[in-house]
Amino acid sequence: MKAKLLILGVLHRGNFHPYEVKRRLENAMVECYTDVDVGTLYYAIRQLEKERSISAVSRQRVARGGMRTVYKITAKGRAEFRELLHRKFEEEGPVSQTLYGALLFLHLSDLAVVEEVIRRRIARLDELIAKLGPIRKELRPVLSTGGEHLLRHLDKQRRLDRDWLKGLLADVKARRVRDVADPKRLASSAASATRMK
Repeated sequence: MKAKLLILGVLHRGNFHPYEVKRRLENAMVECYTDVDVGTLYYAIRQLEKERSISAVSRQRVARGGMRTVYKITAKGRAEFRELLHRKFEEEGPVSQTLYGALLFLHLSDLAVVEEVIRRRIARLDELIAKLGPIRKELRPVLSTGGEHLLRHLDKQRRLDRDWLKGLLADVKARRVRDVADPKRLASSAASATRMK
């Protein structure tokens, strides 16, 4: 699901061959927060084509004598993308594991849907934070040092996620959600070089 979401999201910007999709994802630094390797990416592209979520629009000869196929997203693919995107926002777990990839495409989501999902996630984190205090108190006499650090980290992580989600909710609620100012720069490998310095 992760690879399909990323591929369909990139193809919202235009028609690209798989290597260009991969390059754009690298420029968005997806490797920092998700594990989509090249094999998974190419497999997902083949699956999306079989499902008619993307279609080939042209073939280009490359310098080494091979051919590469350029794909576009179809109407079916746009609908599938939106469904995958909203499902990703609803996924349970730490925001770093569930939302980072989806945030690349926040501007393409139904903001009313995302707003409601974020409210539910915040409420769920409030519940989890409230439950952790009594658990820590009850277990304190039998906790190891490692166990104490684990529970302390869980508490801090949940609070951090909740506060971060509140900031995201404020932008979504106020409809301060936009795409990048210059999408053409996403294709630039200079962006990667600048980040590495």
